[in-house]
Amino acid sequence: MRLASILAFGVMAGCTSNVTVPVTPGGMMEVTPPDTAMTSTSGIDGGLPETATPLNDDRLNLTLYTIEQQKIDAAIAERELENARSQLVVVQPGALPDRVEGVNVALFAKQTTNPVGQRVYQRSGGGFSARSSCGRFPTADDAQRAFLSAGGPATDRYGLDPDGDGFACGWDPTPYRAL
Repeated sequence: MRLASILAFGVMAGCTSNVTVPVTPGGMMEVTPPDTAMTSTSGIDGGLPETATPLNDDRLNLTLYTIEQQKIDAAIAERELENARSQLVVVQPGALPDRVEGVNVALFAKQTTNPVGQRVYQRSGGGFSARSSCGRFPTADDAQRAFLSAGGPATDRYGLDPDGDGFACGWDPTPYRAL
């Protein structure tokens, strides 16, 4: 019984004493148990809390990431989230444009490679004025749709493409090609 109590006392004493650990062959280093008392004088604004055991003195400290540090990290994350929310810009959507049925000008633009103004198709110049013909359409997209619906770009029944580039009334395929 006396031996068991001496052994238990020795084990308890060994838990609080310094331990010697070999560092290099032939060299020994003393490692003290970390102090569990934390001082948080730095607070949330100061960053990491100060610990009783310095970080760079070659001692093992298992209390570096504590519940208090987790609370500090959570407060910092909450501040950053509030800052991000204050910079949030909400854009209200506007009315959608009318859906146009029929010819897909974006698909036509993706299938072409020639620049605007480069002659690709033969035109006879059959008496239509492109300027007056194009005035009938509210947008260049509408003119291009009508041009393609009427057999364009191979034929130009309404005189919408006098230069023969395949694009009616100055219609530019560049924005559609970028899609």
